[in-house]
Amino acid sequence: MEGESPACGICDSRHISKPSKAWCFECNEGLCEECKEHHILNKASKSHGIIPVNEFQKLPVSVLQIEDFCKSHDKRHQAYCHKHKCSCCSKCLIGGHKNCKNFTDMNDVVCRIKSSNMMLEIENSMRELIDNLQRIQKNRAGNLLSLKLHRQTIETEIQKARHTVNNHFDRLERTLLEELNIIENDERKKINKILASVELKEKEIDELKKSLAITKQHASDLQTYLIGKQIEHALMESETLIQSIQNNNDLSDVIISFQTNDIMKSLENISKFWKIVVQTSQCDISLVRQKNKQTQAKVDIVTKCYPDHQYETIKTEEDSCFIVTVKPANDALKFGLNGQYRLCITTSGFILEDIQKKTPKCCWSFNIVRKFGKRGIENEFEITVGRRNILGEGTVVLLCNSKDEPYQISCIAENIMKRMKSKVKH
Repeated sequence: MEGESPACGICDSRHISKPSKAWCFECNEGLCEECKEHHILNKASKSHGIIPVNEFQKLPVSVLQIEDFCKSHDKRHQAYCHKHKCSCCSKCLIGGHKNCKNFTDMNDVVCRIKSSNMMLEIENSMRELIDNLQRIQKNRAGNLLSLKLHRQTIETEIQKARHTVNNHFDRLERTLLEELNIIENDERKKINKILASVELKEKEIDELKKSLAITKQHASDLQTYLIGKQIEHALMESETLIQSIQNNNDLSDVIISFQTNDIMKSLENISKFWKIVVQTSQCDISLVRQKNKQTQAKVDIVTKCYPDHQYETIKTEEDSCFIVTVKPANDALKFGLNGQYRLCITTSGFILEDIQKKTPKCCWSFNIVRKFGKRGIENEFEITVGRRNILGEGTVVLLCNSKDEPYQISCIAENIMKRMKSKVKH
Protein backbone atom coordinates (compact mmCIF):
# COMPACT_ATOMS: atom_id res chain seq x y z
CA MET A 1 0.00 0.00 0.00
CA GLU A 2 2.97 2.28 0.34
CA GLY A 3 3.40 4.82 -2.43
CA GLU A 4 1.97 8.16 -3.45
CA SER A 5 -0.23 9.81 -0.81
CA PRO A 6 -3.98 9.90 -1.61
CA ALA A 7 -5.62 13.25 -2.17
CA CYS A 8 -7.39 15.06 0.65
CA GLY A 9 -11.05 14.01 0.44
CA ILE A 10 -12.48 17.30 1.69
CA CYS A 11 -10.33 19.42 -0.64
CA ASP A 12 -11.08 17.10 -3.54
CA SER A 13 -14.83 17.71 -3.08
CA ARG A 14 -14.02 21.43 -3.45
CA HIS A 15 -12.01 20.69 -6.63
CA ILE A 16 -8.75 21.45 -4.84
CA SER A 17 -5.86 19.00 -5.11
CA LYS A 18 -3.88 18.58 -1.92
CA PRO A 19 -1.97 15.50 -0.70
CA SER A 20 -3.21 13.84 2.48
CA LYS A 21 -1.17 14.00 5.66
CA ALA A 22 -3.56 11.91 7.76
CA TRP A 23 -6.28 9.33 7.35
CA CYS A 24 -9.67 9.20 9.13
CA PHE A 25 -11.04 5.67 9.55
CA GLU A 26 -14.54 6.88 10.41
CA CYS A 27 -14.85 9.03 7.27
CA ASN A 28 -12.69 6.65 5.23
CA GLU A 29 -10.81 9.47 3.50
CA GLY A 30 -7.51 11.35 3.59
CA LEU A 31 -7.01 14.75 5.22
CA CYS A 32 -4.52 17.48 4.45
CA GLU A 33 -2.88 19.32 7.35
CA GLU A 34 -5.46 22.11 7.37
CA CYS A 35 -8.48 19.81 7.09
CA LYS A 36 -6.97 17.57 9.77
CA GLU A 37 -6.92 20.47 12.25
CA HIS A 38 -10.56 21.34 11.48
CA HIS A 39 -11.48 17.67 11.74
CA ILE A 40 -9.96 17.38 15.21
CA LEU A 41 -11.62 20.58 16.45
CA ASN A 42 -15.07 19.76 15.05
CA LYS A 43 -17.41 18.32 17.71
CA ALA A 44 -18.88 15.79 15.31
CA SER A 45 -15.52 14.39 14.24
CA LYS A 46 -13.05 15.04 17.06
CA SER A 47 -13.53 11.50 18.38
CA HIS A 48 -12.69 9.92 15.01
CA GLY A 49 -9.63 7.71 14.74
CA ILE A 50 -6.94 9.59 12.78
CA ILE A 51 -3.43 8.33 11.97
CA PRO A 52 -0.61 9.67 9.76
CA VAL A 53 -1.15 8.69 6.14
CA ASN A 54 2.27 7.01 5.92
CA GLU A 55 1.26 4.71 8.79
CA PHE A 56 -2.09 4.05 7.10
CA GLN A 57 -0.25 2.97 3.95
CA LYS A 58 1.66 0.36 5.94
CA LEU A 59 -1.53 -1.53 6.82
CA PRO A 60 -1.96 -4.89 5.06
CA VAL A 61 -4.25 -4.98 2.05
CA SER A 62 -6.54 -7.42 3.87
CA VAL A 63 -7.08 -4.80 6.60
CA LEU A 64 -7.70 -1.96 4.16
CA GLN A 65 -10.30 -4.02 2.33
CA ILE A 66 -12.46 -4.19 5.45
CA GLU A 67 -15.36 -1.77 5.24
CA ASP A 68 -17.10 -0.15 8.22
CA PHE A 69 -20.33 -0.08 6.24
CA CYS A 70 -22.26 -2.90 4.59
CA LYS A 71 -21.66 -2.95 0.83
CA SER A 72 -25.20 -4.18 0.17
CA HIS A 73 -27.15 -1.77 2.39
CA ASP A 74 -24.70 1.08 3.13
CA LYS A 75 -25.33 0.71 6.87
CA ARG A 76 -22.75 0.40 9.63
CA HIS A 77 -21.86 -3.14 10.67
CA GLN A 78 -23.48 -4.07 13.97
CA ALA A 79 -22.77 -7.76 14.53
CA TYR A 80 -20.47 -10.60 13.54
CA CYS A 81 -22.10 -13.83 12.30
CA HIS A 82 -20.06 -16.81 13.48
CA LYS A 83 -21.88 -19.20 11.12
CA HIS A 84 -20.94 -17.30 7.94
CA LYS A 85 -17.81 -15.65 9.42
CA CYS A 86 -18.78 -12.19 8.27
CA SER A 87 -19.99 -8.85 9.63
CA CYS A 88 -23.63 -7.79 9.30
CA CYS A 89 -25.65 -4.61 9.36
CA SER A 90 -29.19 -4.32 10.76
CA LYS A 91 -30.74 -5.15 7.37
CA CYS A 92 -28.50 -8.18 6.91
CA LEU A 93 -29.72 -9.50 10.26
CA ILE A 94 -33.35 -9.54 9.13
CA GLY A 95 -32.47 -10.62 5.59
CA GLY A 96 -29.85 -13.18 4.63
CA HIS A 97 -28.94 -13.90 8.28
CA LYS A 98 -32.45 -14.13 9.74
CA ASN A 99 -32.03 -17.86 10.42
CA CYS A 100 -28.55 -17.52 11.95
CA LYS A 101 -28.30 -17.98 15.70
CA ASN A 102 -24.78 -17.14 16.82
CA PHE A 103 -23.88 -13.43 16.69
CA THR A 104 -21.46 -11.14 18.53
CA ASP A 105 -22.41 -7.50 19.09
CA MET A 106 -19.48 -5.50 17.67
CA ASN A 107 -20.15 -2.53 19.92
CA ASP A 108 -19.43 -4.77 22.93
CA VAL A 109 -16.08 -6.08 21.69
CA VAL A 110 -14.34 -3.74 19.25
CA CYS A 111 -13.79 -0.96 21.79
CA ARG A 112 -11.32 -3.15 23.72
CA ILE A 113 -10.37 -5.74 21.12
CA LYS A 114 -6.64 -4.86 20.90
CA SER A 115 -6.13 -5.67 24.59
CA SER A 116 -8.71 -8.46 24.76
CA ASN A 117 -8.22 -12.09 25.67
CA MET A 118 -8.98 -13.00 22.06
CA MET A 119 -5.90 -11.09 20.83
CA LEU A 120 -3.80 -12.61 23.63
CA GLU A 121 -4.99 -16.10 22.75
CA ILE A 122 -4.31 -15.53 19.05
CA GLU A 123 -0.76 -14.36 19.78
CA ASN A 124 -0.20 -17.31 22.12
CA SER A 125 -1.60 -19.67 19.48
CA MET A 126 0.79 -18.22 16.90
CA ARG A 127 3.78 -18.78 19.15
CA GLU A 128 2.66 -22.31 19.97
CA LEU A 129 1.92 -23.18 16.35
CA ILE A 130 5.26 -21.87 15.13
CA ASP A 131 7.01 -23.80 17.90
CA ASN A 132 5.10 -26.97 16.97
CA LEU A 133 5.79 -26.54 13.26
CA GLN A 134 9.50 -26.04 13.94
CA ARG A 135 9.58 -29.15 16.13
CA ILE A 136 7.86 -31.17 13.41
CA GLN A 137 10.26 -29.78 10.82
CA LYS A 138 13.27 -30.72 12.95
CA ASN A 139 11.81 -34.15 13.65
CA ARG A 140 11.15 -34.93 9.98
CA ALA A 141 14.54 -33.56 8.90
CA GLY A 142 16.16 -35.90 11.42
CA ASN A 143 14.23 -38.84 10.03
CA LEU A 144 15.35 -37.92 6.51
CA LEU A 145 18.94 -38.06 7.68
CA SER A 146 18.43 -41.40 9.43
CA LEU A 147 16.75 -42.80 6.33
CA LYS A 148 19.82 -41.86 4.34
CA LEU A 149 22.13 -43.48 6.90
CA HIS A 150 20.01 -46.63 6.97
CA ARG A 151 20.07 -46.78 3.21
CA GLN A 152 23.85 -46.38 3.16
CA THR A 153 24.24 -49.13 5.74
CA ILE A 154 22.03 -51.48 3.79
CA GLU A 155 23.85 -50.76 0.57
CA THR A 156 27.17 -51.58 2.24
CA GLU A 157 25.83 -54.88 3.56
CA ILE A 158 24.38 -55.72 0.18
CA GLN A 159 27.69 -55.00 -1.57
CA LYS A 160 29.61 -57.20 0.89
CA ALA A 161 27.22 -60.09 0.31
CA ARG A 162 27.29 -59.60 -3.43
CA HIS A 163 31.02 -60.34 -3.65
CA THR A 164 30.50 -63.71 -1.96
CA VAL A 165 28.01 -65.10 -4.45
CA ASN A 166 28.06 -65.75 -8.17
CA ASN A 167 26.56 -63.87 -11.06
CA HIS A 168 23.13 -65.20 -10.22
CA PHE A 169 23.06 -62.78 -7.28
CA ASP A 170 23.77 -59.81 -9.53
CA ARG A 171 20.19 -59.91 -10.70
CA LEU A 172 18.92 -60.35 -7.13
CA GLU A 173 21.02 -57.42 -6.04
CA ARG A 174 19.56 -55.14 -8.67
CA THR A 175 16.05 -56.24 -7.78
CA LEU A 176 16.67 -55.63 -4.11
CA LEU A 177 18.23 -52.21 -4.66
CA GLU A 178 15.33 -51.18 -6.82
CA GLU A 179 12.92 -52.24 -4.08
CA LEU A 180 14.99 -50.37 -1.52
CA ASN A 181 14.98 -47.19 -3.56
CA ILE A 182 11.27 -47.43 -4.25
CA ILE A 183 10.46 -47.87 -0.57
CA GLU A 184 12.83 -45.11 0.47
CA ASN A 185 11.44 -42.76 -2.20
CA ASP A 186 7.91 -43.52 -1.13
CA GLU A 187 8.76 -42.74 2.46
CA ARG A 188 10.71 -39.64 1.46
CA LYS A 189 7.74 -38.40 -0.55
CA LYS A 190 5.49 -38.85 2.46
CA ILE A 191 7.88 -36.95 4.72
CA ASN A 192 8.61 -34.24 2.15
CA LYS A 193 4.89 -33.76 1.71
CA ILE A 194 4.54 -33.17 5.46
CA LEU A 195 7.54 -30.84 5.45
CA ALA A 196 6.14 -28.86 2.54
CA SER A 197 2.79 -28.38 4.25
CA VAL A 198 4.49 -27.49 7.54
CA GLU A 199 6.83 -24.97 5.93
CA LEU A 200 3.91 -23.42 4.06
CA LYS A 201 1.88 -23.11 7.27
CA GLU A 202 4.88 -21.64 9.07
CA LYS A 203 5.24 -18.95 6.41
CA GLU A 204 1.51 -18.24 6.51
CA ILE A 205 1.53 -17.84 10.28
CA ASP A 206 4.62 -15.65 10.13
CA GLU A 207 2.78 -13.39 7.67
CA LEU A 208 -0.27 -13.42 9.92
CA LYS A 209 1.95 -12.50 12.85
CA LYS A 210 3.36 -9.50 11.01
CA SER A 211 -0.09 -8.52 9.82
CA LEU A 212 -1.51 -8.72 13.35
CA ALA A 213 1.31 -6.62 14.80
CA ILE A 214 0.76 -3.84 12.25
CA THR A 215 -3.01 -4.13 12.59
CA LYS A 216 -2.89 -3.75 16.37
CA GLN A 217 -0.68 -0.71 16.02
CA HIS A 218 -2.43 1.19 13.27
CA ALA A 219 -5.83 -0.31 12.33
CA SER A 220 -9.19 0.69 13.72
CA ASP A 221 -10.82 -1.38 16.43
CA LEU A 222 -13.35 -2.83 14.02
CA GLN A 223 -10.65 -3.73 11.53
CA THR A 224 -8.56 -5.27 14.30
CA TYR A 225 -11.51 -7.37 15.47
CA LEU A 226 -12.38 -8.63 12.01
CA ILE A 227 -8.78 -9.35 11.00
CA GLY A 228 -8.39 -11.08 14.36
CA LYS A 229 -11.34 -13.34 13.52
CA GLN A 230 -9.76 -14.11 10.14
CA ILE A 231 -6.47 -14.98 11.81
CA GLU A 232 -8.28 -17.02 14.44
CA HIS A 233 -9.95 -19.13 11.74
CA ALA A 234 -6.60 -19.55 9.95
CA LEU A 235 -5.00 -20.71 13.21
CA MET A 236 -7.79 -23.22 13.75
CA GLU A 237 -7.01 -24.68 10.32
CA SER A 238 -3.34 -24.93 11.28
CA GLU A 239 -4.30 -26.64 14.53
CA THR A 240 -6.36 -29.10 12.49
CA LEU A 241 -3.34 -29.79 10.25
CA ILE A 242 -1.11 -30.52 13.24
CA GLN A 243 -3.77 -32.70 14.84
CA SER A 244 -4.21 -34.58 11.58
CA ILE A 245 -0.45 -35.14 11.27
CA GLN A 246 -0.30 -36.59 14.77
CA ASN A 247 -3.52 -38.62 14.51
CA ASN A 248 -2.33 -40.22 11.27
CA ASN A 249 0.96 -41.29 12.90
CA ASP A 250 2.82 -39.16 10.38
CA LEU A 251 5.37 -38.27 13.07
CA SER A 252 6.40 -41.87 13.66
CA ASP A 253 9.97 -42.48 12.52
CA VAL A 254 10.29 -44.73 9.49
CA ILE A 255 13.07 -47.29 9.84
CA ILE A 256 14.12 -49.46 6.94
CA SER A 257 16.16 -52.63 7.37
CA PHE A 258 16.63 -55.96 5.69
CA GLN A 259 16.14 -59.57 6.72
CA THR A 260 18.46 -62.30 5.52
CA ASN A 261 17.22 -65.74 4.48
CA ASP A 262 19.42 -68.04 6.53
CA ILE A 263 18.29 -71.19 4.79
CA MET A 264 19.67 -71.23 1.29
CA LYS A 265 19.28 -74.86 0.25
CA SER A 266 18.79 -74.14 -3.39
CA LEU A 267 20.17 -70.92 -4.80
CA GLU A 268 18.40 -71.55 -8.09
CA ASN A 269 14.99 -71.45 -6.40
CA ILE A 270 15.66 -68.40 -4.30
CA SER A 271 14.13 -65.31 -5.88
CA LYS A 272 14.86 -63.02 -2.92
CA PHE A 273 17.36 -63.44 -0.10
CA TRP A 274 16.75 -60.09 1.52
CA LYS A 275 13.65 -58.16 2.34
CA ILE A 276 13.38 -54.44 2.86
CA VAL A 277 11.34 -53.91 6.00
CA VAL A 278 9.68 -50.64 6.86
CA GLN A 279 9.13 -50.05 10.58
CA THR A 280 7.90 -47.14 12.62
CA SER A 281 9.07 -46.23 16.09
CA GLN A 282 7.06 -44.56 18.83
CA CYS A 283 6.96 -40.80 18.30
CA ASP A 284 8.83 -39.01 21.10
CA ILE A 285 8.24 -35.47 19.86
CA SER A 286 6.53 -33.25 22.41
CA LEU A 287 4.11 -30.73 20.93
CA VAL A 288 2.88 -27.71 22.85
CA ARG A 289 -0.87 -27.78 23.37
CA GLN A 290 -2.90 -24.61 23.74
CA LYS A 291 -5.05 -24.67 26.86
CA ASN A 292 -8.68 -25.39 26.14
CA LYS A 293 -10.80 -22.30 26.34
CA GLN A 294 -13.23 -22.29 29.20
CA THR A 295 -16.82 -22.69 28.09
CA GLN A 296 -19.98 -21.98 30.01
CA ALA A 297 -21.86 -25.10 31.02
CA LYS A 298 -25.05 -25.84 29.15
CA VAL A 299 -25.19 -22.53 27.29
CA ASP A 300 -27.71 -22.37 24.49
CA ILE A 301 -27.32 -19.35 22.22
CA VAL A 302 -30.48 -18.37 20.40
CA THR A 303 -30.54 -15.27 18.21
CA LYS A 304 -33.58 -13.95 16.38
CA CYS A 305 -34.24 -10.73 14.52
CA TYR A 306 -36.72 -7.98 15.19
CA PRO A 307 -37.28 -5.28 12.51
CA ASP A 308 -33.99 -3.42 11.90
CA HIS A 309 -32.36 -5.01 14.94
CA GLN A 310 -30.95 -8.26 16.27
CA TYR A 311 -31.17 -9.83 19.68
CA GLU A 312 -28.70 -12.18 21.29
CA THR A 313 -30.17 -14.35 24.04
CA ILE A 314 -28.03 -16.59 26.23
CA LYS A 315 -29.93 -19.10 28.31
CA THR A 316 -28.38 -20.94 31.22
CA GLU A 317 -29.59 -23.24 33.96
CA GLU A 318 -30.31 -20.21 36.09
CA ASP A 319 -32.85 -18.72 33.64
CA SER A 320 -36.42 -18.37 34.85
CA CYS A 321 -39.51 -17.98 32.68
CA PHE A 322 -43.06 -16.84 33.36
CA ILE A 323 -46.20 -16.84 31.21
CA VAL A 324 -47.44 -13.25 30.98
CA THR A 325 -50.04 -11.28 29.03
CA VAL A 326 -49.13 -7.89 27.54
CA LYS A 327 -51.60 -5.23 28.64
CA PRO A 328 -52.89 -3.35 25.56
CA ALA A 329 -51.40 0.16 25.28
CA ASN A 330 -49.76 2.45 22.73
CA ASP A 331 -46.19 1.47 23.65
CA ALA A 332 -47.06 -2.23 23.50
CA LEU A 333 -48.48 -1.77 19.99
CA LYS A 334 -45.40 0.22 18.99
CA PHE A 335 -43.22 -2.71 20.04
CA GLY A 336 -45.48 -5.16 18.16
CA LEU A 337 -46.65 -6.89 21.35
CA ASN A 338 -50.14 -8.33 21.75
CA GLY A 339 -51.37 -11.35 23.69
CA GLN A 340 -49.51 -13.93 25.76
CA TYR A 341 -45.75 -14.49 25.83
CA ARG A 342 -43.13 -16.31 27.84
CA LEU A 343 -41.06 -13.79 29.83
CA CYS A 344 -37.50 -15.05 30.39
CA ILE A 345 -35.06 -13.29 32.71
CA THR A 346 -31.51 -14.04 31.53
CA THR A 347 -28.05 -12.56 31.70
CA SER A 348 -28.96 -10.77 28.47
CA GLY A 349 -31.97 -9.05 30.04
CA PHE A 350 -35.73 -9.45 29.66
CA ILE A 351 -36.85 -11.56 26.70
CA LEU A 352 -40.43 -12.03 25.53
CA GLU A 353 -40.75 -15.27 23.58
CA ASP A 354 -43.48 -16.76 21.43
CA ILE A 355 -44.96 -19.49 23.62
CA GLN A 356 -45.43 -22.05 20.84
CA LYS A 357 -42.37 -21.40 18.67
CA LYS A 358 -40.11 -20.39 21.61
CA THR A 359 -38.57 -17.67 19.44
CA PRO A 360 -37.71 -14.19 20.83
CA LYS A 361 -40.23 -11.50 19.97
CA CYS A 362 -38.64 -8.70 21.96
CA CYS A 363 -35.44 -8.37 23.96
CA TRP A 364 -34.43 -5.60 26.36
CA SER A 365 -30.94 -5.81 27.79
CA PHE A 366 -30.44 -4.44 31.30
CA ASN A 367 -28.42 -1.49 30.00
CA ILE A 368 -31.41 -0.09 28.08
CA VAL A 369 -33.99 -0.78 30.83
CA ARG A 370 -34.64 2.36 32.86
CA LYS A 371 -36.72 0.70 35.53
CA PHE A 372 -38.74 -2.41 36.22
CA GLY A 373 -40.88 -3.74 39.05
CA LYS A 374 -44.34 -4.40 40.43
CA ARG A 375 -47.09 -1.86 39.72
CA GLY A 376 -49.82 -0.82 42.11
CA ILE A 377 -52.13 -3.57 40.92
CA GLU A 378 -51.26 -6.92 42.50
CA ASN A 379 -50.37 -9.01 39.43
CA GLU A 380 -48.92 -6.32 37.12
CA PHE A 381 -45.21 -6.04 36.28
CA GLU A 382 -43.86 -2.98 34.48
CA ILE A 383 -40.76 -2.61 32.26
CA THR A 384 -39.65 0.83 31.04
CA VAL A 385 -36.97 1.07 28.31
CA GLY A 386 -35.04 4.19 27.33
CA ARG A 387 -34.17 5.83 24.02
CA ARG A 388 -31.34 3.36 23.41
CA ASN A 389 -34.00 0.78 22.53
CA ILE A 390 -34.11 0.33 18.76
CA LEU A 391 -37.85 1.09 18.67
CA GLY A 392 -37.56 4.01 21.06
CA GLU A 393 -38.53 4.50 24.69
CA GLY A 394 -41.71 3.20 26.21
CA THR A 395 -43.36 1.26 29.01
CA VAL A 396 -44.87 -2.22 28.75
CA VAL A 397 -47.18 -3.61 31.43
CA LEU A 398 -47.30 -7.38 31.85
CA LEU A 399 -50.15 -9.22 33.57
CA CYS A 400 -48.79 -12.13 35.63
CA ASN A 401 -50.65 -15.27 36.72
CA SER A 402 -50.31 -14.57 40.45
CA LYS A 403 -49.63 -11.68 42.77
CA ASP A 404 -46.30 -13.24 43.79
CA GLU A 405 -44.83 -13.43 40.28
CA PRO A 406 -44.02 -9.69 39.89
CA TYR A 407 -41.98 -9.85 43.08
CA GLN A 408 -40.24 -13.06 41.94
CA ILE A 409 -39.37 -11.53 38.56
CA SER A 410 -37.88 -8.44 40.25
CA CYS A 411 -35.77 -10.54 42.64
CA ILE A 412 -34.41 -12.75 39.84
CA ALA A 413 -33.52 -9.75 37.66
CA GLU A 414 -31.84 -7.90 40.55
CA ASN A 415 -29.79 -10.97 41.50
CA ILE A 416 -28.61 -11.45 37.91
CA MET A 417 -27.61 -7.79 37.66
CA LYS A 418 -25.71 -8.01 40.97
CA ARG A 419 -23.77 -11.07 39.80
CA MET A 420 -22.92 -9.35 36.51
CA LYS A 421 -21.63 -6.27 38.34
CA SER A 422 -19.62 -8.48 40.69
CA LYS A 423 -17.96 -10.27 37.75
CA VAL A 424 -17.06 -6.93 36.16
CA LYS A 425 -15.37 -5.76 39.39
CA HIS A 426 -13.32 -8.94 39.63
